[in-house]
Amino acid sequence: MTATSVGSGFTRARPRTVRRWPTYNLFRRRAEPDLVCAVPNDFPVPAFVTGEAWTFAGSIDAPSAAPPGFSAEMAERGAETCGFHLFHQLPAAAATVEAWQAA
Repeated sequence: MTATSVGSGFTRARPRTVRRWPTYNLFRRRAEPDLVCAVPNDFPVPAFVTGEAWTFAGSIDAPSAAPPGFSAEMAERGAETCGFHLFHQLPAAAATVEAWQAA
């Protein structure tokens, strides 16, 4: 709790806001393996991802589990505006794809 001073001399406590890291489900485009769609776990999967062109590639529930190229800030903004976030996985991570695909 943080305290704020009110004009009458009393101090009123207000709760702190704690931001939690959302879990994202990751989908990889089969024809372009570096193209990844991140969808928050509590959001519906976009219609374009449900076809044969995409495959489930795991989920991330902590910043340390995110693949290179994933930006938490951009993912949050994308989820707020359209319900998903598209990003390119960085080429340096191509050899370690299995590490974050395992779910």
